[in-house]
This record gives sequence, structure tokens and C-alpha cells, in this order.
Amino acid sequence: MTTTIAGLRPVGLAGVNDPDCTSDARPVVLLHGTFSTVSSNFGALVPALQAAGRCVFGIDYGLGGTRPVIDSARSVGAFIDTVLATTGADQVDVIGFSQGGLVLRTALRQDGTAGKVALAVLIAPSFHGTTSPLLDALPAGACPACTDQVAGSPLLTELNAGGDLDGDVRFAVISTENDTVVTPVASQVPDGPPDRVRSLMVQERCPAERVDHVALPGDAGVIAWTVAALESRGAPDPAALACR
Repeated sequence: MTTTIAGLRPVGLAGVNDPDCTSDARPVVLLHGTFSTVSSNFGALVPALQAAGRCVFGIDYGLGGTRPVIDSARSVGAFIDTVLATTGADQVDVIGFSQGGLVLRTALRQDGTAGKVALAVLIAPSFHGTTSPLLDALPAGACPACTDQVAGSPLLTELNAGGDLDGDVRFAVISTENDTVVTPVASQVPDGPPDRVRSLMVQERCPAERVDHVALPGDAGVIAWTVAALESRGAPDPAALACR
């Protein structure tokens, strides 16, 4: 019988947020994107993580990722504390998609979370925001998190003033040149030395691949690369991304 722990709410995916899960590897925390949930972004990824022997946790934050990023970051920081207390682990690994990457960046800076995260695997993260005109179509005030993700926003200006890396967190980032949501695509990668930051563009491995921003976390090749990134402490062989 599965135990219920305060702070570990169901997210609609079997086995996620199970406090009875045990593993020799660090627990994995999933951070979703804007207008999304753990279930909508990571439904295809979770079974692969579980097959790799990982205990998986996830939080649906910010009313579908629309509330201010700093509020979501506080929620994520508290959630990571809950995961550590529940599992007895010293650190977690994090997988963040789109806004999830910026939420993590903010939590690492603002909420003292940096020492609690070993590895961040980021899928098309809005780490430095976006210049995409898609945000211009949203009604004013409808999505504070969208405003936060505009390149040059007050939040990003504050974060950029302190650099990109906090603690000893390592980063592995995967992107696609077909991304029209987080632009320019190069802005998705944190600025840091290669022993801390690795990145891969899907088309560097698979030139004919046409996968867009939304489809990226459910792509079979990206899923395999993500698992490899976790297993290699953030230094996956690019060949882990299999082409179709």
C-alpha cells in the first residue's frame, strides 16, 4: 500500500511521487513548461526513467506555469526539500522543460536550492528568456510567467547580473533548430565551462530531424538522450540520441 506524504500530490502519472519508491540513484524531479503540467509534458519520459531504475517526482506549479516565475521557484524549492526528506537523499537531479529551466535557475539563485541539486537536464529551456513574438499575442496580465520569460525582463536582468551557474550544479541541454518558442535557440544554453555545461542540437546528430519545441520532451531520441545524461552525470555521448 502506497503511503501518502504531505506535499507529494498526484500528478496523473503512475509511480510519480511515490514515497515508497527506492533506488540507489538520486531521485529525479520533473519541472514542466508554460500552460502545461507534469503529465502533459512528461508522459512519455516517465516510463523510461522508471525503467532505468529512477524514483520520479514532479510538481504541477504556478497554475499551469502561468504565475510569476519567482513564485513557482519558491514552490519548487520547497518541493525539492520534501523529496529529499522523503527519500533520505542528499541531492536530486532535475529535468526541466521550457519554463522549467528558468524556474530551476531562479530557485537555484533565490531559494538556496543550489546545494540540493546535482544535475539539471534541460529540454529547450527558457534559461535566458525568449525573443519569440508568440508572447505578444497574449492578453496583458494573462500570464505573468510569460512576461518573466521575455528576454530582458526584470527577472532575467536580475538573474543575469549574477551569472548563469550556482553551486556545483552540472547542466546538460538539448535543443532543436526548429524551435520557434524559445528564441534564439542558442540562448537556451547556460554560459559555463564544458565540465559544467554540455549541450546538443538535435540536428547536429540528425540533420533531417524536424521536431519542434512542444514535441521535444516526447521524442524517442530525446528521451534516450535524457536518460543517458542522467546516467553519465551530465556528459552523455551524442550517439545516445538515435535518429529516426
